[in-house]
Amino acid sequence: MSPIPALSRRRFLVGASGLVLAGCAQVATRDPAVIGETALKDRAARKGLVFGAEVAPRLLRNSAYRAMLIRDAGMVVAGNALKWGPLERFRQTISFRGADTVARFAESHGMAMRGHTFLWHRMVPSWLPGALRDEAEDPARLLAGHIRAVGERYRGRMHSWDVVNEAIEPDDGRPDGLRNSLFLQALGPAYLELAFRTAAEADPHARLVFNDYGQEWGWDVGRRRRDATLRVLENLLKKDVPLHAVGIQGHLDPGVDGAMDMHSLGRFCDEVAELGLTIQVTELDARDTSIGGGIARRDRLVADAYARFLETVLARPATKAVITWGITDRHSWLTRHFPRPDGDTVRGLPYDADFTRKPAWYALAAALDAAPKRAPSPTL
Repeated sequence: MSPIPALSRRRFLVGASGLVLAGCAQVATRDPAVIGETALKDRAARKGLVFGAEVAPRLLRNSAYRAMLIRDAGMVVAGNALKWGPLERFRQTISFRGADTVARFAESHGMAMRGHTFLWHRMVPSWLPGALRDEAEDPARLLAGHIRAVGERYRGRMHSWDVVNEAIEPDDGRPDGLRNSLFLQALGPAYLELAFRTAAEADPHARLVFNDYGQEWGWDVGRRRRDATLRVLENLLKKDVPLHAVGIQGHLDPGVDGAMDMHSLGRFCDEVAELGLTIQVTELDARDTSIGGGIARRDRLVADAYARFLETVLARPATKAVITWGITDRHSWLTRHFPRPDGDTVRGLPYDADFTRKPAWYALAAALDAAPKRAPSPTL
């Protein structure tokens, strides 16, 4: 989840033509009749990419929802089911039921699966903060034990793991830009190295990802987030920590001035690639919370945001995967967390609440079609 700095919530000016007048130029969406209906996963595969989506285990009981995923997704992410809180509500009682449901679905339909996430400062079990502060406990052993238990269960079955999620927060005031999370308080910055090394031991064939948000922000906090992320990555790599990719969440907000700086994002991607790391877009969506007007205008500006963002990241050969955070507006975290003033459903995903393709789907399809072809690689 990516909060937007409160002081920066200024809406774009939208003219009669529907073009963005403040910020950067609109990128037109292509004609659906020209693009056609070839599945997104097939378009991605032609370019050496993977396309996928986040899913909630309970939704897989819906046949229409399943059909969308089977058609379009080459990879799935088990939403909240692999976060520490839902996994281990009671200490030493781990329930893999939800994650196993997604894993079986993926395997039965020839899909890859991503693991999200070993460590996140939110959605932790209620018992964990106290345990990490308990002098009788060994925090390093506790964190490593969790990563081993989860990683080894899915050993050899995961394409990649978000090992650490949202570890950067420059506003916490640390010189290194790290978030003052419960993990950092317990172990200091060394918790990052511990997490990646343990994950590599638990699942040695998975790609290990450092996942975070705000890399596309144009405000000063975006610059500080990018700079801090690069410093942390460099320090880990200097120690030969097994780290393979950077996850760019991509929670876009095209209705807010400064929320999308594609020049800075492109430079960040290039700097990540120079470190020898690949890039995964891990949680793509684009909310219309701050966009006024009718559905046609809202959908057009959301699709434009997809197009601008993907044009930037897919132009970089280091980018290997694009994952949307959900696939239909019927089941989206955006409406709950970023409600529109008019109470309408936030329309930020490729399919609407009736499971119909939207301009965002066609923008995704067009961006995948336009992406340069990657050389064959065993390490997406």
